[in-house]
Formats: sequence, C-alpha cells, structure tokens
Amino acid sequence: MSFASRLKQAREQAGLTQQAFADKLGVTKNSISNYENGVSSPKWDILLKIFDVLHVDPNFLYQDNFSPIEAASLRSAIQAVDEQEQAQISELTSDFKKLNDDGKVKALERVHELTEISRYQNLYAIAFEQYKEKNIK
Repeated sequence: MSFASRLKQAREQAGLTQQAFADKLGVTKNSISNYENGVSSPKWDILLKIFDVLHVDPNFLYQDNFSPIEAASLRSAIQAVDEQEQAQISELTSDFKKLNDDGKVKALERVHELTEISRYQNLYAIAFEQYKEKNIK
C-alpha cells in the first residue's frame, strides 16, 4: 500500500471529505486529490499538519516508503524543528529564571495545565517523537 492510498484511508477513517480535510490543512481540494492519487507529495509543513489532523503515526503513512534521500530530508526537517524548539526552550528558561520560588511553582502548574488541554497539545510533535525513536538513528 502506498503513501497515497494510506493517506486516503486515514482521511476516510477520520470521516473527512477531501474538502473538509483541505480546509483543515489550509490547502486546496485539488492538492488533496493529488496527494491521494500519487501525483504530488505534501511539503513538510503540510505533512506535519496531516499527522496532527488525522491523528496518525508517520509510520502508518510511510511504511517502507522512504528512499535514502527522503529519509535524509526528513532528518533535516526534524533537526530544523528541534533547533527551533531549542530556541523556545532557551527563552522559556530565561524567563523562568526571572521568577521567585512562588512564581516558578505557578509557572510549572500552568504549563502542566496547558498540556492537558487538547487545543494546546502538539500532536504532530508527539508523532514525530515516536517516529524518531523508532526510525531515525
């Protein structure tokens, strides 16, 4: 089964039409059709949204499909995301150090609360972490 057919299967299992899926991804219905027919492949930013919207593991969509070049591109994309995340962590750490002990306790409580609210959860980051653990050495 190809990426295109797995994508279509995942979209249908999510109960989304091509148009509804396109709207959630911020692309055209024609783009979805092209992805599902193997005419074109989504760019990395759209791929991340696909993982999030469909709640799928990257392994499901890409089982045995990565060429060495694609795997290298994925590694580069992951590294870029990791670098951006490191910059955000540095900023958070800097701000956290400015707080007194009570402020630090409150900050940790609020961050924990945010991780429990689904609209703030980063599902594609979770999927990427799973993918990295299983496939990227």
